[in-house]
Amino acid sequence: MPVRTLALADPQIAAATFKDHLDRLWRNGRPDRFGWVRKDVDSLHTLVTLPAERPTGEKDTYHFRLGAEYYDAAPPTVALVQPDGSTHTVGGSRWFPVLESLPGWFGLHEHYTWPNGTRRQLICFTLSAEFYMTDHSPKESEVWKQGQHTVAATLNRLAEILSPKYYRRPAG
Repeated sequence: MPVRTLALADPQIAAATFKDHLDRLWRNGRPDRFGWVRKDVDSLHTLVTLPAERPTGEKDTYHFRLGAEYYDAAPPTVALVQPDGSTHTVGGSRWFPVLESLPGWFGLHEHYTWPNGTRRQLICFTLSAEFYMTDHSPKESEVWKQGQHTVAATLNRLAEILSPKYYRRPAG
């Protein structure tokens, strides 16, 4: 499948929509119930810390930087980062999770070869903008749909991956 070119969103509209969707999610109480923490970085980016639970019950945390550069015609950008909120994590570090028995709809790649030949992180699922920037062929039923999907869907899927069903421990 050819790589899709995502159109950058109008920054003011994207920021307002992104904030509204995040605010609505936080108002519904789910993030507080599950220990999610949100720190807005700027009008187009937020850092969300999600807990991960090992099969043994031990808890760890991971930090995801979400961006509204293409939102909400496309999903948010998603990067697994260190606590500083901007440095991408690397395999073998405390901030990179060990995941097993992943469902077919999700992948985590420390070094993915992008269409331009660069190698960098890819959190690979249809609710991340980066998925559409690479050579993936989603089923129509899996494609992000503006007006139907929001950043809440992205965060819910990330939280699912960090559950004991898939999450094992930090890599380092």
